[in-house]
Amino acid sequence: MLQLIATLFFSFVLFIGCSSSNSSESKSASVLGDIKDKISWYADMTDDVLVMDLSVPVPNDYLCAPYTNPTGVLRACTLEDVLNDTDSNDAYEPLLHIKMQADDFIPSSEQMNASFEQKGKTTRNADQKSFRVKLDSTDVLYKKERTFQLNKHPYDNSRVRNKLAFDLFRNIPNFTSLKTQFVNLRINGVDYGLYTHIEKMGKEFLINRGWNEDDNLYKAQNFAFRMVNELNLNSSGKPINPDAFDSVIEIERGKDHTKLVAMLNAIDAAQTDAEFEAVFNRYFNRNNYITWMAINLVMANKDTVSQNFYLFNPLNSDTFYFMPWDYDGTGRATEKYAKWELGIATWWGIPLHQKFLKVKKNRDDVDAMVTTLRNQYVTPAAIQARLDVYEPLITPYLSVDPDANDLSTRQWRTEFDILIPRLDENIANYRGEIGVPMPFWQSFEYNGGVLKLMWDEAVDFEGDEIIYDVQCADNVDFNNSIVNETGLSVAAGDLNITSWGEVSYTKTVPMSTGVRYYMKITAREKNNPAHYQIAFDKEVEINDVTYFGLLEFALE
Repeated sequence: MLQLIATLFFSFVLFIGCSSSNSSESKSASVLGDIKDKISWYADMTDDVLVMDLSVPVPNDYLCAPYTNPTGVLRACTLEDVLNDTDSNDAYEPLLHIKMQADDFIPSSEQMNASFEQKGKTTRNADQKSFRVKLDSTDVLYKKERTFQLNKHPYDNSRVRNKLAFDLFRNIPNFTSLKTQFVNLRINGVDYGLYTHIEKMGKEFLINRGWNEDDNLYKAQNFAFRMVNELNLNSSGKPINPDAFDSVIEIERGKDHTKLVAMLNAIDAAQTDAEFEAVFNRYFNRNNYITWMAINLVMANKDTVSQNFYLFNPLNSDTFYFMPWDYDGTGRATEKYAKWELGIATWWGIPLHQKFLKVKKNRDDVDAMVTTLRNQYVTPAAIQARLDVYEPLITPYLSVDPDANDLSTRQWRTEFDILIPRLDENIANYRGEIGVPMPFWQSFEYNGGVLKLMWDEAVDFEGDEIIYDVQCADNVDFNNSIVNETGLSVAAGDLNITSWGEVSYTKTVPMSTGVRYYMKITAREKNNPAHYQIAFDKEVEINDVTYFGLLEFALE
């Protein structure tokens, strides 16, 4: 009976989604079926370094509060205000009016033609900042671009990962790329060193590919493919709280967002594999989705769980296409990742990806695409060809100040040379995780002297029996543990499990307030202990050493 009710509810949700869009299906969408990038858009890209000069007049005609008192009285904004805008989440957003010019883009001598601000999130805490330059005019553009995103990539010692990724993406089917350019930035005659411009996804991005400028385009910020209150819409399909909406998934283009919400509700309502397949085929393009997932495995772009991707939804279409963003963190050393980040488990906490990956054919298709990408598009030869172009361009900048002051020649040379073998390591890591259980979340309770450790049952795709190692102590090395059990089994009655799949272990043990405790559950296949997994829980860092899979807690 419950299954019948669920099926009827799912059918109703899918019907509502259909009825909301069928009236417009007769109109032409910008993209139908597989997505194709506009290769001619990249024809004017040159392998050189663009010198961009910015002039900041003093006093500036844009006003802001001083960075030393962000809520203070407005006055002429200064370059120091922009350089000290270190919090991307607060309301302080100093902006300068400037003149931007390059050798082939020279405005009149007195004309201020652009705005200038700092960009990025965690990179704002770096010594060298990243910036955004936006031309005032919507008509007088530079090579058909209005916004220039000048990325310093302070945490990428090679300084080329982002550009390398997008240069390679231009040749990959069912995917899009972005135009990139090395830039030497000068502000008021002061050399700020080497930057990489990454094309902005917005109005011009759509127009320059021949698509509709009013197509829906979203940037994931903290987006888990779940319907949350921040995404509530009014009757016109607009966010009730635009700022809250953008904090989850930022609207870059589009006016009506009912299809996004309909897609999320349909994913949630799909309870069976067949129901999910219907939802997936309605709202996603299989080739694009598999390519996006596979390229992130090949490039080891782990930070794509709830951010660092765009969703593109053409008008008059239900389909959402994944588009790439931010690859400067790809290819880090293996020891910097949690075990579950090495393979497909990195996406297991997201309902869309979890329901997709539960099906063996889907996992096999992703694996086949990993092979195709590595053998045909992200090959050592293709990578080396681009590196050979980059090296003479960037060396003169990275070997002198200001970049040399932040980055030693040894640092960037080592990271530059490791890019090809690191990609082989990425794929070996991914393949080494095939067949292991999926990760899970941990929690605890302590009442009346009884400690209860809880976690989600670990899913094994092959259905192998899982046993658990259970640890809890007041130190990360689990010396003198208050709990230290190995090989516990639900089937043997060592552990309790609820109808919704929560596993628990209880023990009467004295514990103290004001003490930091650590819990760690390890799930293993009973007949193949080498196949094991740790928890999702955020890593713990102590004395510059990172410990993964631990839940840190204290008693109230």
